[in-house]
Amino acid sequence: MYDIELTTMCAIVDKNMVLMINRKNSWKGWSFPGGHLEDGESMLECIKREIFEETGLIVKNISYMGFAHFYNTENHKRHIISNYFCNEFEGNITKMCDEGDLRWISISDILKLELSEGMEYRLPLFFSSQRKEMYVEWNEENGYSSVVYNDI
Repeated sequence: MYDIELTTMCAIVDKNMVLMINRKNSWKGWSFPGGHLEDGESMLECIKREIFEETGLIVKNISYMGFAHFYNTENHKRHIISNYFCNEFEGNITKMCDEGDLRWISISDILKLELSEGMEYRLPLFFSSQRKEMYVEWNEENGYSSVVYNDI
């Protein structure tokens, strides 16, 4: 039996800027808002809740952009992330976020940041017109051994 962790993540875009979190707790570094699926919740409900909890924004007109699937070849754990894109939202960004600091970052500057582990591989999922699957095999000893993108 596999141990599967389900999470969501969303690129919230305004013109050429994207809202990012410099995570300080787990998965340290810059990434997009998102988090773990809770009992009785759909993936869409999860991303809306997580965005509101982390940013204070209410997202509208969310687009599904595919998923990332990380498979640990040593312990056989899987982490599957549903990825979303949104450029319609309302509300004011919260000044305090338990996850880390929130900032609008120019899309062209994302790769200059100290990103959360593996985030650089996931960027095409958010900014491609084609919905995609990303499959990664990795383990703690050897790191990433395979990264495959599949058009869906």
